[in-house]
Amino acid sequence: MTTQNLVALAFYGAVAVGLAAVAFYLLKAWRKGRRLSSVGIRTTARCSYLQVFDGGVSVHFDYEVEGVTYSGESSILSGTGAGSGQDVIILYDPARPSLANTEEGVSNNRFHLVASVAAAAVAAFLAVFLLAVGLATALQ
Repeated sequence: MTTQNLVALAFYGAVAVGLAAVAFYLLKAWRKGRRLSSVGIRTTARCSYLQVFDGGVSVHFDYEVEGVTYSGESSILSGTGAGSGQDVIILYDPARPSLANTEEGVSNNRFHLVASVAAAAVAAFLAVFLLAVGLATALQ
């Protein structure tokens, strides 16, 4: 096996591992959204600041539960009407009040599941491909 082939295998292996990590992160975000949509308590939070980036918005917010102030963040795919200092509707988990998301972020939760499945499928394909190439090379 040439050095060029080894570099290519290492590169695609790193891509597969990266995609698997992205899939895990997105699946975790989906589970958080699913939990909040089923048990979350709806309340108002104050937008502390808004980050706009290509393809979405990250809303940072502060809210209070039973006298304790919490901070949260929600990345959403579309713009929101809330700006810094304005109110935003959130859902928080009554069992773990630090777990919260904007109502808009929870309603866009299907994206996390679809993207997670897509990233996992590509990672699995690359892993099987690399295994096959590695075995074929070893048997020569």
